[in-house]
Amino acid sequence: MMKKLMLIVPSLVKGGVERVVSNLSKGLSNYYQVYVIIYHQPIEYDIEGELINLETPTGSYYKKIINTFYRIIRLKRLIKKISPDFIVSFMGNLQPILTLAPIIVSVRNNPDFFTWQEKLFLITIYKLPNVKKIITCSIGIERKLSNHYHLQNVKNIYNPINFKLIGDKLLSQKPLKFEYILAAGRLHRQKGFDILINSFARSSFKNLIKLVILGEGEERKNLEELILKLDLKNQVLLLGAVDNPFIYMKHAKFFIFSSRYEGFGNILLEVLACETPVVATDCETGTSEIIEDRKNGLLVPPKDENALQSVMEELFYDQKLYERLKANTRKSVEKYRMENIMQDWISLFKEVYHS
Repeated sequence: MMKKLMLIVPSLVKGGVERVVSNLSKGLSNYYQVYVIIYHQPIEYDIEGELINLETPTGSYYKKIINTFYRIIRLKRLIKKISPDFIVSFMGNLQPILTLAPIIVSVRNNPDFFTWQEKLFLITIYKLPNVKKIITCSIGIERKLSNHYHLQNVKNIYNPINFKLIGDKLLSQKPLKFEYILAAGRLHRQKGFDILINSFARSSFKNLIKLVILGEGEERKNLEELILKLDLKNQVLLLGAVDNPFIYMKHAKFFIFSSRYEGFGNILLEVLACETPVVATDCETGTSEIIEDRKNGLLVPPKDENALQSVMEELFYDQKLYERLKANTRKSVEKYRMENIMQDWISLFKEVYHS
């Protein structure tokens, strides 16, 4: 009889963590009976297994406090009913931990950029005895949690690439009729799209190619105003969320990852799997674990508009550099295949089960 695995994530909105949960549900369903628990809508990724919505949406500060208790109560009832062998929480970790059930939690971003409340949780709640393991998605985060926050039970497991899914998506038609460079992600200050737009505005190639940005978020209005201010309305396009970002990745001349900080940079794996060269900010955690400078991409310091402009121009004009990077893209991320990462999770569950 299959052991039961419960994966908890706030929602299945289009995002990096949510895509990881979707991939894990598919990869691990061959070995476990999978339950995916979400707190609220939307549901924009499909999963394998049983999906359960606790229907406790976010809202006002008061509602968030009330929902904390609702979620704990409903999770406790659900855990009692399903009796899972393993529980893994991705984001929104407070409530699953406070059920006091044995749990594995995942930290997905650089903790130095957490709010003071989140940092407080790290040095208190995350040290409760029911937290059996803390999983990171980059070695940089693992080291920070161990060395700076004195957490002992930390282990890194990289995010998987679903090569089959990407391969199927790349059968679609070319999405745009013009040449473009690409960026994608939540329209959030963390992602540095304002830095990218300013760098693009100063580049010598801004009238030779368009900049396309995929994704939605609270920074849309600010970015639209910046685009108008820089007179780039026809050259910088905010296309919003799309169903198939991979086909945009495949046909982009190159991809720009402009984050101010990042946990891992899952999108870099997907872009490289689509055989597209990358310019990426060398964030304190994550990026340099994926990008080897001048082998499968180019690294620049975060928040440096001049450096980003210079490196984009170099990649745009230097055809030999471009071809060399492109030739190394896909093979540099083969180790992140689903089957490899699933074995890392299976080994983790065996370790926890026997501890």
